[in-house]
Amino acid sequence: MRFTSLSRPLLLDLKCRGYNLLTSYNSLDLSNSTWQPLRVHNVHEYLLQMNFNGSNTYLKKPTILVIDQVLKHIDDNKFGGEVFVEDDHSQRLQQKCRLYDLRYHFTANPEIYDFSFDPQRLLIRNHALRTGDHDIYFKYLAMYYQEHVTYERRDIEELTGTLMCLDANQAEKWFKKHHVTVMESDIWICDEDAILKVLAVKEHDHHWGILDDTEEMIYNLINPQELVLLRDIFWIDPRII
Repeated sequence: MRFTSLSRPLLLDLKCRGYNLLTSYNSLDLSNSTWQPLRVHNVHEYLLQMNFNGSNTYLKKPTILVIDQVLKHIDDNKFGGEVFVEDDHSQRLQQKCRLYDLRYHFTANPEIYDFSFDPQRLLIRNHALRTGDHDIYFKYLAMYYQEHVTYERRDIEELTGTLMCLDANQAEKWFKKHHVTVMESDIWICDEDAILKVLAVKEHDHHWGILDDTEEMIYNLINPQELVLLRDIFWIDPRII
């Protein structure tokens, strides 16, 4: 993973790799922002969906730029900043699947796993959300969990538009602002690629048992105070129930 300065060669490279959008949550100044590249199937439909996407006050809508439009104006110095780029993400996914298979043996025993507890599905979903490569996830669902395709397609497209990538300082402020008490990771909590969702805030009455179980590599629970000590990058699903 690396941050690369926004430039015409980078945009052309992203376009060749299938990316068509840039998103940012700290883009008050378009010339000095941090951008995340995304792939969506239909840019026009995606932008329409984002414009009409609910009114949840917890969600901060991102700034979205169409790469083709940015290319037309990149020489006008209107756009700048850095782009978060992950190299060799397909190879990275394969490596993770092999690692998790050593723990869960899902290749040899797929019948013991279902949709709610399928480590390979979670790894592929995580990859799809962070890289914008949604097709690989939908193909996996069509092969193994066809009944979940429609719901998951809606959920993935919604979360793609709100998923945040924050540094430690930004994440700590966000946790405090929303009074977050418990987070849950999709994959291993010590992996910076893990996507974190809010499981509890101060207003919730339920008390969650946070176990120090380093053997489990999915659905780890952790409080924000410990979480900010583990990593420099935080992928956060900002939807709060």
